[in-house]
Amino acid sequence: MRRGNKGKQEGAVAVTVALFMVFLLGIAALTIDIGNLLVARNELQNSADAAALAGAACLYQRTECNNTTVPEPDWSDAQASAVSFATDTFPGCFQPQPPNAPPNKNLVQGCFVKTVSTASGYWNVTGTPAGLQMPGALAPGNNDMPAIQVTVAKDPSNANGGIPTYLAAVLGVNILKASATATAVISRPGYVGSHGLFPLAMPKCMYDEFWSTANNAPVLYPNGPTLDSSQPQSQTNGDPYLFNIGSPYHVTADCLAGQWTTFNPSANGGCSSAQSDQCIDNMITGGGNTGALGIGDSIFVKSGTANNLFKDTNACSAAAPNPVNRTCEWVSVPVVNSVTSSTTGSSQAVVAFACLHVLGAKNGSNPSVTVQMSADQSKCTVANSGGVGPNYGAITPPRLVQ
Repeated sequence: MRRGNKGKQEGAVAVTVALFMVFLLGIAALTIDIGNLLVARNELQNSADAAALAGAACLYQRTECNNTTVPEPDWSDAQASAVSFATDTFPGCFQPQPPNAPPNKNLVQGCFVKTVSTASGYWNVTGTPAGLQMPGALAPGNNDMPAIQVTVAKDPSNANGGIPTYLAAVLGVNILKASATATAVISRPGYVGSHGLFPLAMPKCMYDEFWSTANNAPVLYPNGPTLDSSQPQSQTNGDPYLFNIGSPYHVTADCLAGQWTTFNPSANGGCSSAQSDQCIDNMITGGGNTGALGIGDSIFVKSGTANNLFKDTNACSAAAPNPVNRTCEWVSVPVVNSVTSSTTGSSQAVVAFACLHVLGAKNGSNPSVTVQMSADQSKCTVANSGGVGPNYGAITPPRLVQ
């Protein structure tokens, strides 16, 4: 009798252990498979982020995007760039990654993934309206930035496939799904951080003559202003104008002159005074401003010709014989309302930031810097910049907003 009870007890324990093992396997499945799902989700987000940033870089004309003659924003090439970044010529999964795989690809669980979908439009930084607004759905304002949105997913219904499980299969769950979305934008700089600006201030009236804000492109010769004898005569039909930025002491019109600036002298090391030529020379050869500047901030526009600064600018421009020395061939400069000369200099508010191709400079009796505008944003991305500013050619690096 006692043996019979003992047998029943042993049978009950076996059943309990079996049930408990299922419970333990379920817990293990949650721990291992859900953890694996979260890792895959993070890798998908990295892939989506990278593809969105690659696509956003092609919203404006860039040599690398082969779109230097395409109207902007270039939605088509930007989306194609996002897709091509996330798609690889090596199909399937590799563990480990093959030695000939491009280094900029983002693997998800050892697999190359394809973009599931891309979208383009405008992203409002204030959230009004919220979300991506399709091109044509609204007239973009100052807070609406061109954007590329990328979604990447691992799902049995698409080419990427689902996320296989390990222990959850015991419970009948063989495949898990995950997706990630990223949105990247490009905008005009509302502020520029350290080492992003060349110490030459340009008057707004000059920029308005040679840059078309309506077309978001340089004005092409001869469709713009009539040039006088102080401006380069070697113009090419259909190319952006060449024009000289002269010293306000040597030109006849305010809109033909620029002027050197110490920016905010207290924020730029080496400035013994607001009028210091040596301070400006250090910025020409040493990478520009030290302190950050935003639209509306005041900068000090100095007085005097400072002939030596034109000489040093020529030495780092496109005219430098050695390409290694062409450190100021492409620069971003602050735009102010006026650079009218005075004996003491003056403070002026920054109204925009502009991109210049510096072809050369000359000093002497009639000093000037010869420049040209360009729509090739591979040269006009302003370092350490962000925010939303006026449409004056320069752009911020691509950045994620979602």
